[in-house]
Amino acid sequence: MKPSRFNEFRFARRFRTANRAVQILLSLSLIIALNYISANYFKRIDLTKSGAYTLAPESKAYIRELKEPVEIIVTIPKETDDDALDIIRDDLNKLLREYEFAGMRDGKAYITVEFVDIYRQRKRAQELATNYNLTKENAIIITSGDKVREISQVGLYEYDNGKTRGFRGEQIFTSAILDVSTKNPEKIYFLVGHGEMRLDDVDALRGLSQLESFLRERNFELATLDLAINATVPEDASLLVVPSPQASLQPEEVEKLRRYMSDRNGRMIMLIDPGRRHGMDELFYDWGVLAEDTAVIDTGTDFRAQGGDLIIRRFADHPITQLLIDYQITALFGQPRSVRVDPSSANDSRLQVYQLIGTSEQSWAERDYRTQTPAAFDPQRDQKGPVSIATVSSRNSGTELGITIPGGRMVVFGNSDFITNNRLRAFGNHTLLINSINWSLDRTSLLNIPTRQLESYQIVMSEIDLQRMLTYFAGIPVITAFFGLLIFLIRRH
Repeated sequence: MKPSRFNEFRFARRFRTANRAVQILLSLSLIIALNYISANYFKRIDLTKSGAYTLAPESKAYIRELKEPVEIIVTIPKETDDDALDIIRDDLNKLLREYEFAGMRDGKAYITVEFVDIYRQRKRAQELATNYNLTKENAIIITSGDKVREISQVGLYEYDNGKTRGFRGEQIFTSAILDVSTKNPEKIYFLVGHGEMRLDDVDALRGLSQLESFLRERNFELATLDLAINATVPEDASLLVVPSPQASLQPEEVEKLRRYMSDRNGRMIMLIDPGRRHGMDELFYDWGVLAEDTAVIDTGTDFRAQGGDLIIRRFADHPITQLLIDYQITALFGQPRSVRVDPSSANDSRLQVYQLIGTSEQSWAERDYRTQTPAAFDPQRDQKGPVSIATVSSRNSGTELGITIPGGRMVVFGNSDFITNNRLRAFGNHTLLINSINWSLDRTSLLNIPTRQLESYQIVMSEIDLQRMLTYFAGIPVITAFFGLLIFLIRRH
């Protein structure tokens, strides 16, 4: 018996209904799947030439280390009568979106950004005034836990002859994030009392005022230490820097340093220039380092700058220098002395010593540099290049329950010029220094290139230029429509 026509229509209707339901279900599943994939598997690409919308690796490394959430609050309104404020808000909006993105980790936001219009969001403005004691408008606040820091608009930009040269936002915000998120900042002591370079000195050749700002921006506490007055290295010292002593340390001072390094697993960075008797030979011997009384002469044309400085291109594989190698970044030194592994030092299985930086094949370590003019290589007395001009030493304190206990660390450079005011920002000098500090302090996750300043661009157009641009942009769709109509007419006929 054949089914009735009515049953056929009913079956067809049910089939179409089921088909539509399946299509809707599949469409919803596709949308959900696409949203899930785009939310969890995506890549952001900065197409600007200068990387204006990309945080520097150092900033990302600091953000990855955050343990507690950081909140950034900006009270600059979206629309103001002040063009300067509008530019600041626009620059901040672009930059802070990158911080928010970098602060997402394991589904948790470690950095949140809030723009508050105090004229429209009165209740929220009152809360901010009560919680953070705000007494002025257009404020920028960074807070984490009970620590609060306010950023001044004045320092956000660099100026040259009254004109804006660059946007320093990333440098300032990364420093502020470190400030509010770090519970116990590392404290670095600089040795004084022997003619060392000083942090408060603005001299281009011997001053370290640029270094002071550089380190404070990275949330280090800085202090000076005079071993002739202090009985020991202070207990809160995370790192001791000896920046180019001009006179020899006294034996009792050297003994204090030896006890600090051996008994307390100390951390030191030494910068010793040629021609200076430092008096620390016994300390260096303990750590397998030989800082000889030589001056390194380098005649390699590819290793010598026009002003006579050395262009450092030869780096050993080490966490301190790895990024310099990877990105082919050079360093700029004045004349160094030889600093190498001491072949006569005690054989200590816990001690590891590496030569870090070398000069060219055409260099040598000149022993008679005080009396010989011009300098000439003597194979009987001088050390033929490449010459090591920096070493790193580390000693394990032993093992317990199968775990190696970290010991002291020492970095010795045969030159100090590369951290002075006129050279710190040159080439990879600041990278070499900050990586040495981070390695000494076991902050290996922060061994990254320094924060790059973001660039700000502004287009200035006259009214004629604006009208011409509008004409061009209006002409493109008109021309396109004309050719489209022409093709349509041709096909029709």
